[in-house]
Amino acid sequence: MKAGASAAIWRKAYQKFKTKKGARSSIENLLKRVDKGKAVGSINPLVDIYNSISLNYGLPAGGEDIDTFAGNLRLTKAVGGEHFLALGDDEADNALPGEICYLDDEGAVCRSWNWRDGQRTMLTEQTKNAFLIIESVDPERGEVLDAATQKLAELSEKYLGGTAQVLLVTKENPEISLD
Repeated sequence: MKAGASAAIWRKAYQKFKTKKGARSSIENLLKRVDKGKAVGSINPLVDIYNSISLNYGLPAGGEDIDTFAGNLRLTKAVGGEHFLALGDDEADNALPGEICYLDDEGAVCRSWNWRDGQRTMLTEQTKNAFLIIESVDPERGEVLDAATQKLAELSEKYLGGTAQVLLVTKENPEISLD
C-alpha cells in the first residue's frame, strides 16, 4: 500500500472524532517526515524496532511501559480534561471531550488515538514490561497487520531478549487481559 493511501484511511478515521487541530495518526506523521527527507532518529532500541515496523508495513505502531499504568488501559472517548503531558512538552495539554484516547486511571496515555504519547508511560531503557501496539482501521489489511505484529514480536525477542504475546482486539473481541 502506498504511503498516501495509508494516511488517507487514517485521516478518514480521524474525521469521526474530536481532535486537537493538526492531529494526525502516528503513521502519517512518520511517513511525512521520511517523505521530506528527514531522518527518523534513534530513541531507544524498542521504539526504534516499532518505528521500523510502522514504516515497513504502513501501520501505526507504538508502545508504553506497562509498569507505569494506573489501573487498566482502555481506548475510549475522553470526557475531557484527562491529564496529559506529551513527550517533549513542559506543560500539560489535557484531552478534549469526545477525543479518542488511550486512558488509564491517572489520565491520557496517548491522545487522538495514536497521535501523541505521554511522558508518564513512555518506553525507556529501564522498561521491563512493554505494551506494544500496531493498529489498523482497514479491514482489507488484516494479513498485513498479522505480518507486522508477528515481525514486531520476533524482532523484540531476537534483539531485546524478551518474550512476546500477540493478542488481537477487534470490534467482536473488544477487551483483553494482560495478566
